[in-house]
Amino acid sequence: MFDADVAADRVTAFLDDQLEKTGADAYVVGVSGGLDSALAIALAVRAVGADDVVGVLLPDDPSIEENVADARELCSDLGVEWREASIAPLVEAARETYPADFDKLTVGNLRARVRMCLLYAEANERGGLVVGPSNKSEYQLGYFTKFGDGAADVRPFADIYKTELYELARHTGLDEKFVEKAPSAELWEGQTDEGELGASYETIDAILKALLEEGRSVAETAAATATPVGEVERFAAMHRESQHKRELPPYPDVPR
Repeated sequence: MFDADVAADRVTAFLDDQLEKTGADAYVVGVSGGLDSALAIALAVRAVGADDVVGVLLPDDPSIEENVADARELCSDLGVEWREASIAPLVEAARETYPADFDKLTVGNLRARVRMCLLYAEANERGGLVVGPSNKSEYQLGYFTKFGDGAADVRPFADIYKTELYELARHTGLDEKFVEKAPSAELWEGQTDEGELGASYETIDAILKALLEEGRSVAETAAATATPVGEVERFAAMHRESQHKRELPPYPDVPR
């Protein structure tokens, strides 16, 4: 049973401990105006104080202005220093310079990796650590860009499912507008997480908990969650096939 009070304490203690243990000077958080990044920066401030947290806003053409405005307002309310820059010129320069016709998914991944570069540039300047706000649902499905939004120094929510983040957000007093938004990485116009994944997070989390936490088979999970077997197998395959995203790059042992 998920306990939001315990989770809040664990996350804040973890963030406090990691900053001290590594000797870093600050946390750098990319703030999109969505739930996960809003909760990440709020808990980082709770853990180490506003002076040791930097917000970075990196919108592009698909970004919804309301989300950008919410990100600005949140940073101001939390009292953190924040920077904002459109990544559109960088993404466009890459598309114009490289001799290939990128499809929609490739451009979306490019946007995520451009953001990663700038977050780490900020971290370099600050002697800081990049906070990755990906939740357990995304992490276990590989629903993130490798070396893009999947690149981080700490992942405070990697063991917290998306539906549990809603509980955690309400418990910590985060503005309800962040909870009510349709989850989206805004990698292209009209993109939403649940639309792309083809199921609600309530369904996805129930499937993942049955498969990963309870060790049920695909057939058992389908019966327990009242989900078609083919749908369960699709998510089980996403988990299996994205294992490389959750590991360091492999290398061969060389005998000596």
